[in-house]
Amino acid sequence: NEGYEVAGRTEADGEMLFTDVPPGIYIMEASAPGFLNVRQKIQIQPHQGLLTRFVVMKPKPFDVQAPDKASASPVTAVDPSSWISSGIDNNVPVVDPRVECPLPHVVRGAGQRMKEFVANLEKFTATERVEHQAIDVTGGWHSQEVRDFNYVVTVKRTSRDVFLIDEYRNGSSDPGQFPAHIATQGMPAIALLFHPVLASDYTFACEGLGAWEGRSAWQVHFVQRPDRPSRILSYSAGGKYSSLPLKGRAWIDPGTFQVLRIETELVKPLPEVGLNVDHVAISYQPVEFPSRAQELWLPKIVDLYVERQGRRYYRRHTFKDFQLFVVDTAQSVQLAKESYGFTNETDRDIMGVLTVTPISGTKLDPVSLSFTIPAGGSIVKLVGPGKDVEIPVESVASATFAHNGPLDSVKVDAHLSKESTLDVISGTSVPLKEQLKEQ
Repeated sequence: NEGYEVAGRTEADGEMLFTDVPPGIYIMEASAPGFLNVRQKIQIQPHQGLLTRFVVMKPKPFDVQAPDKASASPVTAVDPSSWISSGIDNNVPVVDPRVECPLPHVVRGAGQRMKEFVANLEKFTATERVEHQAIDVTGGWHSQEVRDFNYVVTVKRTSRDVFLIDEYRNGSSDPGQFPAHIATQGMPAIALLFHPVLASDYTFACEGLGAWEGRSAWQVHFVQRPDRPSRILSYSAGGKYSSLPLKGRAWIDPGTFQVLRIETELVKPLPEVGLNVDHVAISYQPVEFPSRAQELWLPKIVDLYVERQGRRYYRRHTFKDFQLFVVDTAQSVQLAKESYGFTNETDRDIMGVLTVTPISGTKLDPVSLSFTIPAGGSIVKLVGPGKDVEIPVESVASATFAHNGPLDSVKVDAHLSKESTLDVISGTSVPLKEQLKEQ
């Protein structure tokens, strides 16, 4: 208006607020990294009050080849080294050097999408197909094994701001259902590394504005911080357990901050479990759930390349026919997978001590937890690395729960995928030192 510039104030979700704007004709200009600038003429009438204008911005066109897809259908290879791509750091896709990447804004936006994912999703089902192929030392691909599953994922949130993702195939969590009896689980959780609860475990670097499958996308490189625990994936074999420190790359939509694709690999081999290669590539798709008037981005294809103790295999998971469910109150109090549950069936508080003993030969120490179960209330203690009982489930031998309540005053349940024993001792005195350690 008459050559003067009026600046707005940034609000939430991309809104700009202009206040005390005099009547007149204005040129409104909007700009954002990765998008074409927009200029529109707008007229403010006297005594108009409130005017809302929605501006649609188009991503900058960027003619660039998509990165080599680890998800491409496997072909027989002659060179043994050609069974997998050259690695995250050795194969950096082209980006537009003219576009500045607002890394904090991108990571924060992706984190917000992950918060919404955890908050909105309680349970979904899908049809899953698993295709498995062994790869020999010459690079030859062996015959393919195919399994189809009714796939169920549940998401639970705890009071400690922790979220748990459980997977079931054909109603079971038994790893023996998988081809070669090698289970691949936890793939839906990988993108959660952008969640604010987990993002501090990683160092992020924006490589620039690139593209994935014809659409613009921020390329964000990430690597596990050496001073932080790895909480996304773990590997278990032969009674040995190791968390997986990951590095990788994500393609993030510049407008919605949805993760379009993510690739990960090991920061370094893990000789303690014989794992040399673990390369994961996940492509996501928007899934509409009309009954909830909701759209969620869920895995479409997961490709996995693994080398352990000199043996290699490739595995692909594909998902379709998604359905979203709301878990009702009666279901939501069910035990999480890999947990112990305690319900106080009296009208007074009961104090107890849970002691979990690992199997011999694992070099793990027993874990003891003291806690009070409120009158008529329930307590759940989760089992696994980084959880209440920091022992891998497959390494649990037995457990004992001693409490100061009368006989049958506490209902105790164990929900573990591995068979173990649980003894309950009632009417005991909880030592003072255990009370002081109460968790």
